[in-house]
Amino acid sequence: MKSSLKILYTFSIAFIFSTSFPNELPGAPAVSLYLDKGTIYTNRNFSFELALSWEGDADQYLVAPPQITLPAGIEEKDSSFSSISRGDRFSLHYRYDLFAQQEGDYHIQPIEISYWEKGKNKEEKIKTEVLNFKVTSFSIINLGKYWLLFILAIFLLSLFVVLIVLYKRKKGGVNDQKLDSVITREMILEELGQCNAYKMEGDWENYFKKVISIRNKIPALNEDEESIKALDALVERITYGGFCPSTEEISLIQRKLERAFKNAFPDDKDKDLDGIEFR
Repeated sequence: MKSSLKILYTFSIAFIFSTSFPNELPGAPAVSLYLDKGTIYTNRNFSFELALSWEGDADQYLVAPPQITLPAGIEEKDSSFSSISRGDRFSLHYRYDLFAQQEGDYHIQPIEISYWEKGKNKEEKIKTEVLNFKVTSFSIINLGKYWLLFILAIFLLSLFVVLIVLYKRKKGGVNDQKLDSVITREMILEELGQCNAYKMEGDWENYFKKVISIRNKIPALNEDEESIKALDALVERITYGGFCPSTEEISLIQRKLERAFKNAFPDDKDKDLDGIEFR
């Protein structure tokens, strides 16, 4: 008698457990529903995905395609289906591309899905939770804190561009100065050679005109007002008075040109003056 009561008691406990927790059986399908975006804007596509997964292979359950009911103001643009198998778990994914033209709070009511376990003819059902979402109009104000980051990024980009332009201008200015210095130096060397030729010919008028031209190209001489006046006066005496300068006067002038040239171009080598007689 006691054995019969014990068996009956055990059977009752098992029956109560199985009927009280039907959805907790291992391997039963699980369902989830989620949006692909955190913020949804009007007149822009968005989507949500329904996923059904279980332990086992693809033939473990037969699933009927879900039927969704969209709220007013939400339009379905497209839908797609895919399946994924990972290890001992299989899942079905239903994607719905939607479109909203007006702002507002929207709710997609629970979606009921029917399925049949392999080897059984009993229909089972599972439901999703309510999906709530809000649709807003796109504007810079709706970006919240992000518009500050956007402005900061524009400012930093503008500052970077300005620095690049200033750097290139400065670099270009230095290069231009170097180029002008090289050109001036070559011109002076050529005119010094012409001075030497005029001196050999005794053409003192053209000699001193060329000296004045050189003087105007060398800052050290160009700033010496007394020397400028003296040379101008000497040229006038030679041109209009037939004056013939002495060897000492010519040597003094050429030594001044030599010193001024070396001071103006200190990095240049003295060999550039080879063939030009200063003394």
